[in-house]
Amino acid sequence: MRINAVNNIKIQKNSANNNKNNHTTNFKGGFTDGLVNFWQFVDNGGRAMQFTVEDMTGTNFPRSIKGALAGYKYTGKINVPAFLQEMIREFLTGPTMCVTPVVMLALSKKMMGKTSNTHIENISNLAHLIKGIQTSSAGEFEKQFFTNVVADAITNTSGTRAKQKDINELIELMQKYSQSLYNKNAPKKEAENILESLQQSFESIIKANKKDFENTNFLAVKYSGANNKTGSTKFKNYIDYAVNYSKDYIKRYSTKDGIVRVSDENIKNFKNGWIGKRVLTIAGMFFVTGFLMSYIPKIYTWASGGVNPNASAIYDEAKKPNGKEGDIKNADK
Repeated sequence: MRINAVNNIKIQKNSANNNKNNHTTNFKGGFTDGLVNFWQFVDNGGRAMQFTVEDMTGTNFPRSIKGALAGYKYTGKINVPAFLQEMIREFLTGPTMCVTPVVMLALSKKMMGKTSNTHIENISNLAHLIKGIQTSSAGEFEKQFFTNVVADAITNTSGTRAKQKDINELIELMQKYSQSLYNKNAPKKEAENILESLQQSFESIIKANKKDFENTNFLAVKYSGANNKTGSTKFKNYIDYAVNYSKDYIKRYSTKDGIVRVSDENIKNFKNGWIGKRVLTIAGMFFVTGFLMSYIPKIYTWASGGVNPNASAIYDEAKKPNGKEGDIKNADK
């Protein structure tokens, strides 16, 4: 969801006698604008930024502060070891869980290809849509493949047969997106803007052709696979999957003279190979993240001196002659 800035919102109230007196509440101001801009920044940052803000405000800062105050009512002192333990644990756990899979995926895409980021179901679905394409040049192969993908998407999402003019509209945008996405010299936002145009065009086409909009998600696309299976995913993700699948297939099966070889055997080998790579990528995310997470307790235990600092201040106070057993029991609850 995109958050739009609140520049000037006015609420008008009529007086009790419903006459000339109007009261205006103006929400325009530095605090409101700053708050809206902050949450817009968070929203623009995607899931990683949203997770970071949630993690910081929900656990990291509160638990660190709680650790610093552990035993404070008994000692009157800030519990530095407990603060360090809580801070290290919370500030390492969240980023490790969030960042490690992203890094693993980035490495996988760089080393093996961008289809590493394609779901297994869509690897099979796109392999199904390659069938029937003729051996041809890279540009013609891409156009044929995009035609199959677009026609299938419109037909399954709208429930009516795709019209050629609608297919042509989306193919043109997909080709532009493909060129921009793989052009290192393209302007930074160009591919993103083209993808947004694709989303808007697809939505308009579905609205113009679908008869019943009940339970329709205009940000999603439906697609077909082998054995009359159908599925659904976010439209923008699906476009990325299709473009990357096409590029990786061209790279794998192009001859020296630029001809892309298409055969049932090549399609099958390509599909099985990428399913294996995808499984390997997912397994790598789990194992590497788990391995790094296993070291976090060792780090914060070392930082706190090998003891539980949250309780140490309380038990130290209990050892004193004036220690109160009742207070200790209440503190342990």
